[in-house]
Amino acid sequence: MRKSPRILEEQLRACLHDQYNLNPVTLEFLPLGHDYDAGVYRAVSEQGTGYLLKATSRPHYEPRYLVPRYLYDQEITSVVAPIPTRSAALWTVLSDWTVILYPFHEGDSSLTGMTDEQWREVGTIFQRIHQVMLPPVGFESLRKESFDPSGYTRWVRTFEAQHVQESSRGSASQRALRSSWIAHQSMIHTVLTSLEKLAEVLRSRTLPFVICHGDLHARNMIRDRAGRVFVIDWDEVMLVPKERDFIFVRNPHAAAFFQGYGQVEIDWMALTYFLWERVVQDLIECAHNVCFRDDWGEESRMEALQLLDVILAKDNVHIEAAYRASAHLPTDLTVHASKSS
Repeated sequence: MRKSPRILEEQLRACLHDQYNLNPVTLEFLPLGHDYDAGVYRAVSEQGTGYLLKATSRPHYEPRYLVPRYLYDQEITSVVAPIPTRSAALWTVLSDWTVILYPFHEGDSSLTGMTDEQWREVGTIFQRIHQVMLPPVGFESLRKESFDPSGYTRWVRTFEAQHVQESSRGSASQRALRSSWIAHQSMIHTVLTSLEKLAEVLRSRTLPFVICHGDLHARNMIRDRAGRVFVIDWDEVMLVPKERDFIFVRNPHAAAFFQGYGQVEIDWMALTYFLWERVVQDLIECAHNVCFRDDWGEESRMEALQLLDVILAKDNVHIEAAYRASAHLPTDLTVHASKSS
């Protein structure tokens, strides 16, 4: 069960009043999502209008608010954009938290249940998004893909040197993570090597960069009762080849997505890179949550630990997809290790 942020309800209500001229009748915490540095609430106004309030302690990244607002203003209304404050800002600050207000869309955001029609709609939405050109000024802080996985490699090497070898130290969850890490270590190192090889080639090429959501899976798409799809959570938005938004587009719904998206040539090298990158990102986040979250109890660490074997299992969706994508590449750019069991 997700716990609410350590913010007094009175502070949130005062923020809504002062910044948005909103006096909520109800303000309810929603234990949703996997961002443990944020919390979301449903606020209902005196007029019965619903809003979603998000409070996050993550490092500030302006494009996660600026880009969806810009896309919405380009009449891509399936993008859920922040509501401006009284001073026309897209966020406000409350102590150590950044607070953002969104319209509330009632609907489903589970990983399963999307229809082919809805996947076609998502394809159409992102075909439009990928064609949007940003203005020359105002988005300078938007991250751009560099195809540099050295940060991942350094993190893994440091973690292994400082934590994996200390098998007799730490909590039960940390000792269990080290054992599981060692069992999968060959696979982990092979994935990192593959990322480095792919990155070297990709850096030498000239690829078209577009606005990408960066985390486009079904949990970040709300389907309302009328069947319409709304895209939420632009925390990972960046300029990157279009394949970054294709890593969750898989059978049996891939055909429907690309019917909506239109004819497209897949860059298999870029797609393979992004799929392996996602495996490494999930792995690092899992290890971080178990070993470095001082605000977590042992029960929460044990829950996070369970994800490690899922991330590196032979039937992990990203690993399976990465193997399929890499089948289109030269053999010297593919993963040669056996899948983890």
